[in-house]
Amino acid sequence: MDPASMILAFMLKNPQATTALVEEYNRPVSVDTAQLKSSMADFAMETLACYHKSAKFRGVDILGSPWNQQAKFGADSSVVIRIHLQGFTGTEYQMIVAAMAKDSSYRTFVLQENTIVPYNKKCSLERWMTSESSLATNSQD
Repeated sequence: MDPASMILAFMLKNPQATTALVEEYNRPVSVDTAQLKSSMADFAMETLACYHKSAKFRGVDILGSPWNQQAKFGADSSVVIRIHLQGFTGTEYQMIVAAMAKDSSYRTFVLQENTIVPYNKKCSLERWMTSESSLATNSQD
């Protein structure tokens, strides 16, 4: 039986466990803002950990800059990146993300992804985060 079928069978047999897993997956994730300034790869790894905490980072490509919608978010600068990731079944996926900056703050916006499991919409990078804080979390539900 392939991994996806095994997971589906488990979920159907254990709905309470499935609910707990979904709640854990959607829990806000901490982002190390010091890593956001290190390199594009570090920024992409922190972004991936925030949106898909069980995924493995496989690489990042810069697709273009600036993103033509950055003004809607009040950003001073932006870059569109493609994050290559591997899901827990070993399948390769991609996320296309607009990474934005203004003053000493950062945020992201997911433009597209081809994952089966949707990204965590409670990722703290969905809102502006300052780079001065060493560790920031999103406590809003």
